[in-house]
Amino acid sequence: MLVDAFALLEHARRHAYAIGAYDVIDTAMLEGVIQGAERVAAPVILSLAEAHLDLFDEAALMRAVVDLAQRTPLPVAIHYDHGSSLERLERATRLGYTSLMLDASHLVLEENVAATRAAAELAHRAGMPLEGELGYVPGEEGRDAELHPGEIRYTDPKEACDFVAATGCDWLAVSIGTVHGRFRGEPKLDFARLEAVRQAAGVPLVIHGGTGLSDEQFRVLVRSGTNKINYYTALVELAAQAAAGQRRWEAMRSAAVSAIAAEVARTSTLWGAAGQADSACRFAPPLVAVEHVIYHNWTGNEAELQEMQARGIEVLGQLPGVQRIHAGYAERQDAPYRYLWTMTLANPRAMQAFREDPRHQDYANAYFRPWAAERITIDFLHLSNPESL
Repeated sequence: MLVDAFALLEHARRHAYAIGAYDVIDTAMLEGVIQGAERVAAPVILSLAEAHLDLFDEAALMRAVVDLAQRTPLPVAIHYDHGSSLERLERATRLGYTSLMLDASHLVLEENVAATRAAAELAHRAGMPLEGELGYVPGEEGRDAELHPGEIRYTDPKEACDFVAATGCDWLAVSIGTVHGRFRGEPKLDFARLEAVRQAAGVPLVIHGGTGLSDEQFRVLVRSGTNKINYYTALVELAAQAAAGQRRWEAMRSAAVSAIAAEVARTSTLWGAAGQADSACRFAPPLVAVEHVIYHNWTGNEAELQEMQARGIEVLGQLPGVQRIHAGYAERQDAPYRYLWTMTLANPRAMQAFREDPRHQDYANAYFRPWAAERITIDFLHLSNPESL
């Protein structure tokens, strides 16, 4: 089930374990991650990285991600990873993600603080936690080096304390010696720095670039305060190796899913997440979407009605947390209310922010309220478990 992502990481922090945030780029990876987490009863974060969006249709894959996340009994969050701008993050709030990351770590500190603060404000309006990054985690080999160029810059504990206070970010990605992709040499991690950052920052810490670390290094990472570990390269490498021994596509896909599931089960156990699903479900409340419904009549003419509806879909559909929007009309001419708006908001906090958004107010005052004085507005909470009916 989809749960509050902030509470999910807080559960991991309080119980001293780390949740795997596994990047997925297709439904085979999605199925493998869920199967592996279910095998060991582990909370899980399904992650889609902005840098991978050229590999798939984001909206189509997100529909599958949300559907499977809602159907599993595990506590699940859906993370938008390495976001590059407020515009991209705002779009992510409308697609079903439950947590966001802005990666401004390549900027100078003052610019990183300003950008992350703005992103945290946006995320919080949509009822979602925001992950920031302080320090710089570079890439190794091929695509990872292209996406994350430059030299490593370690996270400073004093700066981490000030950064969290100044930005309001909920999670902090840190740089202590890991790299995106696979290491070319022996990883040398600064665990003392990680422990100092944990004590200074006071928020769940995130490690990017886990592929290639030893089991013992992972254990120390978790003991030192890591609560979220991003993991991708090893999954695609293991999937490719498993699929290479097959001749038919369906056999390749099945082998890849099995390999991913095995690695997710292994790493979830290694990081202490195995067996935590029930406890995390009791701690982290389920995410409940809000259906905002307006029944109304119209005193303007037909052209004005069509302009109002088209403008509303354009303006309101772009606001944070608005996942679906429709305008409709009654099938019967004698219906007490002839017209309808229905909008799905991500959660109650997003609904409140929608009401207060100046863009909403400006549209309503200019296009809707003067000609739709006769109306009924009701907000409905979605069932947290539709299968309970």
